[in-house]
Amino acid sequence: MELTQAIHNRHSVRQFTDQPVALTDIQAILTDAQQAPSWVNSQPYYVHLLMGQPLETLRQEQARLDAVPTKGTPDVPLVPRRAWSARAQQNMATWSANLGDAAQLMGPAAARLYNAPAVLYLTLPAGYANWSLYDLGAFGESILLGAAARGLATMTAYQFVKYPELLRRYVGIPADQKIIIGIGLGYEDHAAAINTQIKTDRQPLDQILTVHD
Repeated sequence: MELTQAIHNRHSVRQFTDQPVALTDIQAILTDAQQAPSWVNSQPYYVHLLMGQPLETLRQEQARLDAVPTKGTPDVPLVPRRAWSARAQQNMATWSANLGDAAQLMGPAAARLYNAPAVLYLTLPAGYANWSLYDLGAFGESILLGAAARGLATMTAYQFVKYPELLRRYVGIPADQKIIIGIGLGYEDHAAAINTQIKTDRQPLDQILTVHD
């Protein structure tokens, strides 16, 4: 798939099929993503891949915590919406208002980790430099585009990282690595209503671009 097409085809998928993803495909995606820019070539990030029965066990344990419910304690703390800029809050409010009936589908889908057959957990060493967050973001976006180019769907979500101690117990992520974000990977379930009903828009370019010439 051509790059521009991959950029526009990529979207968040909240329900995957049961079709497994070949390990070789994931390895190829990650190898390509390693070409993303990195501050002084520090390449600070790590990737933990969970799939198969270990992922199913984690899925069940996380669903149990969600059912209580249990408050998430992510390594990167959540910021209340009221603390975001006015423009960001407006974008969030517009998105929420447009969810409609799909809002009722989001909780159950998230509780099952969107049925993703593979999850990538991206981490940084404890005490990471702020610049490393840009590196990891560039690396993560390259993963998403690499997956789209290969016909795979992705979901980047807080839901994957809300219980870091659970991940350290079941995935074996070391205590000296901060769990930044998780990416679900698989094949989109095109028949799932949650995938067809949630659409997002982007701001007009003139609202974010200032040309200084």
